[in-house]
Amino acid sequence: MSQEHICVRGAFFLYLSYRTVVVLAVLIGLALAAAGGIFWYQQVVYTSSLDTRPLNIGIVGDIDTLQPSQLDSPEERLIASALYEGLVYYDEKSGTVKPRLARSWRYSADDKTLTIDIKKAQFSNGQPVTAEKVKAAWEKSFSTTKDWANINLFLPIQGSKARLEGRTPDITGVEVVDSNTLRIHLEKPNAVFLHMLTNPIFWVYDTAETSDPAPGTGPFVLQPSDQDHTLILVRNDNYHRGQSKVSALQVTLYKEPYQAFGDFKAGKLDYLNQVPLAEIKNIESNPDLKDQFVDRYLWETYSLAFNMHREPFAGNYLLRRALNYAVDRKAIIETVLGDAYRTSKGALPMGMPGYNKQLRGYAYDPEKAKDLLAEAGYPGGEGLKPLILAFNKDEGHRAVAEAVAQQFNQLGIDVQLQEMEWDYYKKQVSSMALTLFRVGWHADYPDADNFLYGMYHSSQVGISNHTGYNNPQVDKILDAARAETKSQEERLKLLQRAQEIIVDDAPMLWLFQKKAAALVSTNVRKLEMDGMGMVDWFAVELLKPLAGGEDDSPGQEQV
Repeated sequence: MSQEHICVRGAFFLYLSYRTVVVLAVLIGLALAAAGGIFWYQQVVYTSSLDTRPLNIGIVGDIDTLQPSQLDSPEERLIASALYEGLVYYDEKSGTVKPRLARSWRYSADDKTLTIDIKKAQFSNGQPVTAEKVKAAWEKSFSTTKDWANINLFLPIQGSKARLEGRTPDITGVEVVDSNTLRIHLEKPNAVFLHMLTNPIFWVYDTAETSDPAPGTGPFVLQPSDQDHTLILVRNDNYHRGQSKVSALQVTLYKEPYQAFGDFKAGKLDYLNQVPLAEIKNIESNPDLKDQFVDRYLWETYSLAFNMHREPFAGNYLLRRALNYAVDRKAIIETVLGDAYRTSKGALPMGMPGYNKQLRGYAYDPEKAKDLLAEAGYPGGEGLKPLILAFNKDEGHRAVAEAVAQQFNQLGIDVQLQEMEWDYYKKQVSSMALTLFRVGWHADYPDADNFLYGMYHSSQVGISNHTGYNNPQVDKILDAARAETKSQEERLKLLQRAQEIIVDDAPMLWLFQKKAAALVSTNVRKLEMDGMGMVDWFAVELLKPLAGGEDDSPGQEQV
C-alpha cells in the first residue's frame, strides 16, 4: 500500500505520533570566517554567509528512522529521499518512469525478464554502485522490513516467496549478470513492476557499512549530531547528477504545528511540510502567504471500510451504497478538515493516471440514501443494529467519525464510536476483526494498480485488502491489466472498468482525497511536490537578495 494502508503504514492523515525523536543528526563543524567556531546548526535564516546557508526545513511529525526498509511515515520518506534513490523514478510531467541509477532497461520477448544497465555512480562513501551492491541492498531490505506492503512489492519476482519462507539464501530471480547489469526474472508479465521499483523498499544503499542509516547515492549526506529535534544533511560531493546548488539541509522537527507555523512566518524556515488545518483558509486569504502556499492534491485517500464478511454488510450492497450516499463530504471538509481535502466519489484519487473524470460515483443524496436503506431492509434505520465505527486514537479522526455518525443519525442509523491506540488498531484491522473502520491509503507507487489491485484483489485479503472484498470478475480484469504490457491505453481502460465494478459493489465508503498544506518561502525556487508528496531536493535552489534589494525582487541571485 501504498503505505499507510489504512494508514497502516505511515501515510495516514491527521495522525501524528509524538514519540521521542531518535537522535540522528550532529552539528556541522563549519567555522565562519568572521566568527570562528560558530556551528551551522544554529538558526541561520539570514547569517553573514548567505552563500553557504542551509535550506531550512520544518517537519511537523516524527522521524524515527531514515533506513529505506523501515520508513513508516510520509515525513520519514520525504527526508530519506535526500539520502537515497532507486534505479528509476516517476516523472509526473510526462507520466512515465525514467532512469535514475539505471542507464537503460529492456524486456525479453515474453516480458518476463527485465534487464537493467546501471550507470556509473558512487555511494556517499565513495564506493562504486554495482549490480552486486543493488542486489545486496534489495536482499537486506526484503529480509529486514516489517511491513507486508513492502514484502508484497517483491513477490512478482521469481524466488521471492522461497526466500521469504527460508527455502533459499537469496532471491534467485534477482540475477547479477556483471558489475553493471542486473537481470530480474518475473513470475509473469507485469506492466507495473517498473512503477513498483520507485518505492523506497527498492532504494539502493551500501550494505557493506554498518552505519545507520547506511551510505546512499542521494544528493545529501546525514551528519552525526547531538542536537535533539534537528537533522543536518550536507551536500554529497560524489553525487552522480552533479553538485546540488544548496549546500545543506537543516531539518527541524516539530510536535506542535502552530510553533512550526510561527517559525515560518518569522522567516526561520524556507519550507514547512504541514500547516495547522484551522489556518488554511486564513493563509489563502493572506496576501503575504497565499503565494507561498503549496496547493495541490496528493494521491492519498481517506475512507471508511466495510467488512464484507460481517453483518450487516455481508451480501448487502444496497446498505453499503445507501451509506455512501448518506454522507455530506463537503460539509465535513469545510467544518472539520479546514479545506485540506477534496471529496472522493470512488476508489482512485484525482490526478492519478487511470482516474476517470466521467465516473459518476457517489455524492451526497439523502433521499436516495433513504430509498436504498429501505430496499436494503432497514426503512428509516428500523431493524439495523447500532453500527460500531472504529478508528485509531486522534482528535482529527474522532471529529470526522462524529460528523459521519451525526449524518447517519439523520437516517435513523445509530452509531457507536470505538477509539483504539494505534498499534492495537493496526492489529485489529489486519486480522479483519472490525466491522466498520477508518482506512487511509498513501500510494506505494505511482499507478492506479496500487489502489485497485492492492485494496480490492482477492489475493491481497489479509495483506492490504482489509475489507475482504472478493469479486472474481474484478480479479480477472486486474490480472489482465497487469499482463497488458504492450498498450498503456488498453491497460488504463481495464483499470477504469475494474474501478466501475468496485464502486458499484461499494466495499468502502469513500470520503476524501488529501490536499497538500505546505509553505515554501519566496527565497526558494524549484521546490516542487509531486502526487506522492515527494520533493526532488537536488533541483531546489535558494535565492539571496542583492545589496539593497528586496527578497523577492528581480535583482535576486542564486545561492
